[in-house]
Amino acid sequence: MSIPVQNLYHLLTYAWDQLDEADEVAVAAEPADSLLDLLARVLVQGTTHVLKRGLARDYVPITELTGRLRGKLLLSESVRQRTLPQARGWCAFDELSHDVPVNQLLKSALHHLLTAPKLAKPLRREIRALYLRLADVALVPVSDLRVYAQVVLHRPTAHYRLLLSICQLVHEEVLLTQKSGERLFRDFTGNEKRMAALFERFVRNFYRQRQKTYQVGAETLTWAVQAATPQAHAVLPAMHTDVSLTGKANKLLIDCKYYRKALKPHYNQQRLISAHLYQLYAYVQHAQRQEPARPVDGLLLYPVVDKQLRHSYQLLDTSHRLRVATINLNQSWQAVEAELLSLLAWH
Repeated sequence: MSIPVQNLYHLLTYAWDQLDEADEVAVAAEPADSLLDLLARVLVQGTTHVLKRGLARDYVPITELTGRLRGKLLLSESVRQRTLPQARGWCAFDELSHDVPVNQLLKSALHHLLTAPKLAKPLRREIRALYLRLADVALVPVSDLRVYAQVVLHRPTAHYRLLLSICQLVHEEVLLTQKSGERLFRDFTGNEKRMAALFERFVRNFYRQRQKTYQVGAETLTWAVQAATPQAHAVLPAMHTDVSLTGKANKLLIDCKYYRKALKPHYNQQRLISAHLYQLYAYVQHAQRQEPARPVDGLLLYPVVDKQLRHSYQLLDTSHRLRVATINLNQSWQAVEAELLSLLAWH
């Protein structure tokens, strides 16, 4: 499915819940930009912004052979290496330095972009110039994305949030492409598993940011069954909603489906995907049992592939409605936002 690169960037910033940082580092895509080019533009502008504010610094432990006593003298090491007769000793001390994890991750991501063969030449020159300005930061290879979870940002370094999210995306791509032998960001939108998670987070955070009628989140529903044994209960699958919008008068459960087709052929006719509809029906039924006083509706939401869909079904003898809709991501971003908001007013 076709998603303009600028819209893909909006999807990412919503999914990361970093709209404020994206506004601060506003970047517009050029018509011929790939996702690689756009993210490089963001890193160029964001890194320039960070350098103007001043690179993050912190105290880092240093061990050094010196003729001037600093910090703690490592006596046993100095004796073992026989440096004391030369009026020199090994000392351990803390020094304020730019060589800290946030800057190391940034430099590593810039390095990977520099080595990406498809990066536009003007962007490569800008990145190289910024890379050279990080000369006092070590180039540390990233082989495990868990290093990002260990980074703690404080108020003085909060402006790194968007940059680190992009760096993590770059490193994730690097690790994937090293395994598959593909080019960096060659087929980002073609990876349906990654795009499905991105689409779900985007929809949830969009509604959290752009409307005030509903409380927005994801929730775990309880099975309305009595299991015969604890073992029978243990094997029940979990029911996790993608997006739950809870208002004073009603609740809407949205199940986000990033599929290339919202319909599939059945005896020469196009039909809704039955498993998706069954799942949504089950979620609505169980959610209603948990909150009997609040009517619960369900919405299956797909990105547009070949045609727009808007179907609504009233369940007989109940107040529930099941709806199926698509959102066109291949249009101006203002139109995407208006279309998403219109789904909340759809009756």
